[in-house]
Amino acid sequence: MLADSIDQAGWRSPHLTLLFWSVLVYPPLEEIIFRGGLQPALLSVSSLSIARYGITLANIITSAVFAAVHLITQPPLWALLVFVPSLVFGAARDRYDGITASIILHMFYNAGFVGWLAR
Repeated sequence: MLADSIDQAGWRSPHLTLLFWSVLVYPPLEEIIFRGGLQPALLSVSSLSIARYGITLANIITSAVFAAVHLITQPPLWALLVFVPSLVFGAARDRYDGITASIILHMFYNAGFVGWLAR
């Protein structure tokens, strides 16, 4: 029954695989590495923890590295466009002093992006 409704909606196996990896696997892994590891390490440097408009320099550096890593799998413009949502994920990490909010935001962002691509 579910398979029939999935096929009628145009969501075949490749889309489900993409959705699985892009929404359930990559966001937690990326957030653990970038917002759970790199950003807190940078925040420990006092000059990088000063916030302007809710964005720390540590967040900007983390987001730049995050976007650069996306160059491995995405065209340059798409990788560059990852920078802005990354700033939002990093701001959530700073505001709530943890990565749960950034993981949830990242999952929803990727779900919307995959949904947009699959239409």
